[in-house]
Amino acid sequence: MKLCFGQHLPKTNKMNNAEIISKIERYCAYQDRCTQDVLSKLKTLQVEDDVAQEILTDLKADGFVNDERFVQSFIRGKANVKHWGKIKIRLHLSQKGIDKNLIDKYIDTINEESYQDNLQTVIDKWQRSNGKVNSENLPKLYRHLLSKGYGSADVMTAIKKSTQSDQ
Repeated sequence: MKLCFGQHLPKTNKMNNAEIISKIERYCAYQDRCTQDVLSKLKTLQVEDDVAQEILTDLKADGFVNDERFVQSFIRGKANVKHWGKIKIRLHLSQKGIDKNLIDKYIDTINEESYQDNLQTVIDKWQRSNGKVNSENLPKLYRHLLSKGYGSADVMTAIKKSTQSDQ
């Protein structure tokens, strides 16, 4: 068979169900995954929808997929490592198809003191690269903090606290 530029060989070796399940179990074991992530992965493996739902049901029964555990892990990681605010965390979880009630249940588990400390850490890091807060760069800092997912009231309070402690 002679191929021209841009042509591909036809796929003859499609994965069987056991190989797909094994691959998806490794995918889920590596880190917590939500239902939507697993369905997307199954779609990239070209698994039919009815088979994908069957596999997903088995994965949930075996504890490989648990949206509640995923939400807890996601919130913990994004709040403590990435220093994201509650708004951004909530938005990203919603985009992953997580139920609003589940998000609300666990978003409130973020310790308020560590949340404020994280906000202050983001301000300090910003100041190290942009200089002290003044009237010229205040809007830039404000937009940066909003983009990290912190609320307006929290941002203004933290900025005032930060500028008072600098004086």
